[in-house]
Amino acid sequence: MSITIKNIFRKPGNSVPLWFFAFVPYKVGESLLIMLLPLFIVQVVGGNVADFAKINALTSLVGMLGFIVWGNLSDWTGYRRIFLLMGFLGFAICTSMLSFGNNISQVLLLTALGGFFMAAVTPVGSALVLDSFPEKQWSKFFGRFYQITGWSFVGSLLFGMSWLTFASKWFSTVAIMRGLLLFAGVVSSLSLILCLLWIPEPKIVRRHRKFSPKLIGQLTVGVIERRTIFYPARVLYFVFNRNSFKQVFQPLGSPLGRYYLCSILLFFAFSVVFVSFPIFLTDTLKATNAQVFLIALVKSAIESWLYVPVGHRVNQNPGIKLLAQAIALRCGIFGIFAFLALMPPAPINLVFIGLTHILTGVTWAAISVSSSTTVGLLAGKDKEGSAIGFYNAIIGAAGALGSLGSGYLSATFGYSVCFGTGALLAGLTSVWLWRLHPVVSSKVSQ
Repeated sequence: MSITIKNIFRKPGNSVPLWFFAFVPYKVGESLLIMLLPLFIVQVVGGNVADFAKINALTSLVGMLGFIVWGNLSDWTGYRRIFLLMGFLGFAICTSMLSFGNNISQVLLLTALGGFFMAAVTPVGSALVLDSFPEKQWSKFFGRFYQITGWSFVGSLLFGMSWLTFASKWFSTVAIMRGLLLFAGVVSSLSLILCLLWIPEPKIVRRHRKFSPKLIGQLTVGVIERRTIFYPARVLYFVFNRNSFKQVFQPLGSPLGRYYLCSILLFFAFSVVFVSFPIFLTDTLKATNAQVFLIALVKSAIESWLYVPVGHRVNQNPGIKLLAQAIALRCGIFGIFAFLALMPPAPINLVFIGLTHILTGVTWAAISVSSSTTVGLLAGKDKEGSAIGFYNAIIGAAGALGSLGSGYLSATFGYSVCFGTGALLAGLTSVWLWRLHPVVSSKVSQ
């Protein structure tokens, strides 16, 4: 459909295709699931932080498999809309059924199955962008697609926080959370209708996704970190294929090989800290569910707001320096988390950790954009696509392993050890990346 909507926050003449907004109900439902799941597992079905970590890790791995299967299947058949419909429908059914779950086994099965269907949406949606616009406009429309994703997450958190706050006056916590999860499944089904109305099959299908160097500055790990932690390796738009396997043999001593190792360590550390973070807020700091949503809301709004300006800065000044500095700042933030985990619960601790959590939102924009840009720079001409495909896979695997590590450390040694481990790993990664700075700078100057 050729109808477009003008974006009042941008310069006159800029517009967003109407079909982009067909994804919004699904994104709202997905975001509510991501935020609710750890709280639902602990407070409704009687699980613990280790149970959530296992479910999160399994969903990540299933999502990685689904990302490859759905994306390549769509390219092979040349169809887009049918796979989007399957993704929307499967997610809506699994999430709605999940709201009635009574034990960990049911939650694990439905979440993993829902994760597999979720994986159909991103690669197929990205293929629609490639099919619908000329190459010179890919960068612009990918950026707008990202923004809609980010602000949909923010809007869903605002709605969820309001629901949790006002419904608590009349209903129990269990009923409130089941109701909100059911709403997530029902509202996401609206994307089915909008897909049928607004998204036609493209006239020209690009069965083999061509990598454009112009995209390097636009590709990010994810606008919203919480979504990436739950479902890593899902927003890069080049499906992992046989050419990506060549990156496995990248010499570890090469700059790109060393950067891969740093990335594995980095995203392992992020998952170690953030997978257990919502449960830490409620268990240790005695935060309410609405307060957990509020803390995530503020951070996500900052991430969405900074996505465009940080992306422009990285485009104009590519390199690894900003990435290393952002990770070093996170090392300090994670250290603060570890210290507060040792302190007796107090309202001021919750305020302080909420403020420091905002800084993680500031740093995420730099990390998300710079990390993908650096892969493209180090890979060299004509190898960027396969390098980013392999990078996409390894950070997904690292995130899944980090999720298991988070559950084990939190359940066995406590949250302080868990966060302290994340701080140590982030610090080491920052130092190693700083040592790569001269190499990356030389690539930029070539």
